[in-house]
Amino acid sequence: MKRIFTLTLVLSLAFIVKAQQPIQYTISFENAVHHEAFVTVFFSNLSTEALQVRMSRSSPGRYATHEFGKNIYDIHAYNTDGKEIAINQIDGDVFEIPKHQNSVKISYTLFGNWVDGTYAGIDSKHAHLNIPASFLWSPQHQNQAIAVKFILPANWKIATQLKEENGFYTAPNLQYFMDSPVELSNYDLKTWEVANKDGLRQQINLVYHGKTEQETLNDFESKVKLIVNEAQGVFGELPKFDFGKYQFLIDVLPTNAGDGMEHRNSTIITNKGESLEKSGERILGTVAHEFFHAWNVERIRPKTLEPFNFEKSNMSDGLWFAEGFTQYYGNLILTRAKINTELEFVKTQGAYLNAVLNSPGANKYSPIFMSQRAVFVDAGVAIDQNNNSNIYSSYYIYGDVTALALDLTLRGQFGKSLDDYMKLVWQKHGKTEKAYQIADLETALAEFTNSPDFASQFFNKHIYGSEKADYKSLLAKAGYLLQRTNPNTAWIGDEKLTEKDGKIVIASAAIKGSPIYLAGLELGDQILKIEDRDYAGLAVLPAILKAPLGASVKITFERGQKEMETKLTFLSNPNVEVISFEEAGQPITPAIIAFRKSWLNSKEIN
Repeated sequence: MKRIFTLTLVLSLAFIVKAQQPIQYTISFENAVHHEAFVTVFFSNLSTEALQVRMSRSSPGRYATHEFGKNIYDIHAYNTDGKEIAINQIDGDVFEIPKHQNSVKISYTLFGNWVDGTYAGIDSKHAHLNIPASFLWSPQHQNQAIAVKFILPANWKIATQLKEENGFYTAPNLQYFMDSPVELSNYDLKTWEVANKDGLRQQINLVYHGKTEQETLNDFESKVKLIVNEAQGVFGELPKFDFGKYQFLIDVLPTNAGDGMEHRNSTIITNKGESLEKSGERILGTVAHEFFHAWNVERIRPKTLEPFNFEKSNMSDGLWFAEGFTQYYGNLILTRAKINTELEFVKTQGAYLNAVLNSPGANKYSPIFMSQRAVFVDAGVAIDQNNNSNIYSSYYIYGDVTALALDLTLRGQFGKSLDDYMKLVWQKHGKTEKAYQIADLETALAEFTNSPDFASQFFNKHIYGSEKADYKSLLAKAGYLLQRTNPNTAWIGDEKLTEKDGKIVIASAAIKGSPIYLAGLELGDQILKIEDRDYAGLAVLPAILKAPLGASVKITFERGQKEMETKLTFLSNPNVEVISFEEAGQPITPAIIAFRKSWLNSKEIN
C-alpha cells in the first residue's frame, strides 16, 4: 500500500538519518494515470517547538507568484511511534504541527497536470517535476541536507542534477533542491564531453522524452553540440558544473505547454508538439537561450535575486541584462553556429526594434522599470484588465535591443565587442559568484572601455533612462538598413480588429499615439459607419487605407449600446524593419564584410 513505509525503506532512511541527518522525501506514482503522486517527508532530531511546513509560492526562473499550495491535499502527520497527530492549516499553503515527538512524518497527495518549467506534470507516460511545485518544505530547516527516494513504475528512469547516493538523490540545502528539476520517464539519452582550455572535461547530457526517429535525434544532438560550443566561445570556457555534468531535460508531447526554464546545472525545455521532427528547429532557439543562462543568471546573478525567496514574488532590477542580454545571445549563437542565417538574425533584431521603438512603454520607461514589472507579467495570474499595451515592453526584447546597441557601439567606437565585456563580467561576478548590482555592471563597462564617461552616459541614457540609441547609424556599419516599412501608407494603428455582425470591433486596448487612440476609440467599441456610409466589416479596410496621410474621416461607433461619433486622422505608418544593403541596392565595402565577420562568425574554441 502506498501509505505505508516498507521495512526496507524504513531501514534505508534510518541509515541516512544516522549518517547525515537529512530531510528525507519519498515520492511514488501508483495513481499517475489520474495525475497524482504520493509524497512523504520525514523530519528528525526536532526541537520541541511547533514544526511549520509550507508549499512555495514562487519558483527559480520565475518572478511572479504561482500558488503551488492549491495542488496538494490529503495531508497527514505522524509521530515517531506511527500515531497520527494534528497538523493545522494556518494559511492557504502553510501548515503547523504544534505538538510532536523527536521525528515527524508528513504525507500528502500531489496533483500535477501541466508540463512546463514551472509546474508539475504527472501521467502514465512520465512525471515532470519542478521541485517548488511538488514538495512541502520547512522554513525552520532551509539549511539542512535533503535526500529523495523516487519509487518508479517499470521502465521509468531518473534524470536530474541532484546527486545520486545509495539510491537517494541528494541536495545540500533547500536552495539547491528547489533549483533541481526532475524528469522521470523512459527517455532517450545522448551524452558527450566538452573540454575547457585548462583541460577540465565535463559531461553534457541530452535527455529527450517524446516521439522521434533516431536519425532526427542524432541530428538534433549535433546542433545542440554546436550551440554548446558557441556559448563556450563567448566566455572562453564552460562554467564548472556541480559533479561535472550539465543536463538538457527536453520533453515533447501534444499535451505539454511550451517553456524553457534555466537551472544551475540543467534546463527544462518543454514543447507542445507531436514529435521532435516537427518541433526540433523551434526547440533549438530555447536550447541556445537557456544554456547561455548557465553563465548569465545562474552564476552571473543579480543581487536582487540572491537568495531566492520561495514565499513571495521576486522583483529584480536586472532582468534586462539577465534575460534580455541572454535573448540577444541566444539568437546570435544560432547564427554563429550556422543553424540560422545572418539575415534571419538581423530580421529578428529588426522585429525586436520595431516592437521597442514603437512601444509607448519603452519610450517612457527604462529597462529597469520593465524588469521590475516581471512580478506582474511573468505568467502571474490575474483576471482584471491591465494597461500593459501602454506601459510595458518585454524586458527580454527591450534588453535584447539594448545589448545590440552596446555590442555595435563597442565594435564601432572601441574596436571591442560585447563578447569581451561579458567575459569581464564573468570573471568579476560569474566565476566568483559575487552577485552584482546595476552599478557593478556600469563599473565593469567603465573598466572595459577605459572610459567612465562613456559608461556613465550609456547607463544614464539607456539603462536608468529610456533614450534609444541611434540604431540606424549603428547598423549601417554592418551593412544593414533600418527603415520604415510603409511610410507612405495611411495607418490607423496596430490594434487588433475583428468582425461581428458586419461591424468592425476594436478587440485590443488602444495604443497611445495611434490614430485609434487619438480618436478616443477603445477596446470593445464597434464601428458602425465611416463618413455616414455603412461598411460591411473588415473587407472595407484596404480601400479606406488608400486615403492620403493626414486626412480625417468621421467614425460612427457604438459603445455600451449608445451611438457616438468621432474624427479619426490617418497617420504615417511608424513600423520599421531591418534589411541588408544588398537588398537595398547599396554597396558592400570590405570594412562592412570585416565587421559582419567579426560580429556574426563562429567563436567556437574547440
